[in-house]
Amino acid sequence: MNKISEKSIQLKQKNKTLSQFITFTLLSLITTVIELGTFSLLNYALLTSLKSTPFHFWVFNYSVLAGGLCAFLAYMISFVISQTFNFFIHRKVTFSANNNPLFSGIMYGIMVLSLFFLQLWIPQLLREWLSGITGPNWADFILKNANMTLSFLIQFPMNKWVIMRQKREISTLNLML
Repeated sequence: MNKISEKSIQLKQKNKTLSQFITFTLLSLITTVIELGTFSLLNYALLTSLKSTPFHFWVFNYSVLAGGLCAFLAYMISFVISQTFNFFIHRKVTFSANNNPLFSGIMYGIMVLSLFFLQLWIPQLLREWLSGITGPNWADFILKNANMTLSFLIQFPMNKWVIMRQKREISTLNLML
């Protein structure tokens, strides 16, 4: 019986990363719906009056052709909302992190801030060109999905191996052996 239990634990440990990746993917789909829903609501309904207002700050240059202040705010707000949800759901459900929550929060904040600037910078570079091919609405939608895919590919390994780790606990059973 002990050998069966031992094999079960080994198999579980071996497949833990795959299981976490599947859970991360499924929960990220919920985050995607939240992010796309928020983005669409802001970009296509609530903030449309700001499309004709150019926005220029630091490296961000959202001209009227790039969607103006409307696009900037829609990308920014939808990203912040989804990443806040993402942190809490993945910390507890996907990775069952038991490391220092302050450390996790700070590291997650650094990662998200880096992704945030990247996701605000990419659309301003490509939207005008892509709008000429697909039209502005499809360009926004394509760029938002490209940004979310890039974010997904960066976040899983960073969360798994850096941010949301599990502390190793020495069990009393191991101490007795």
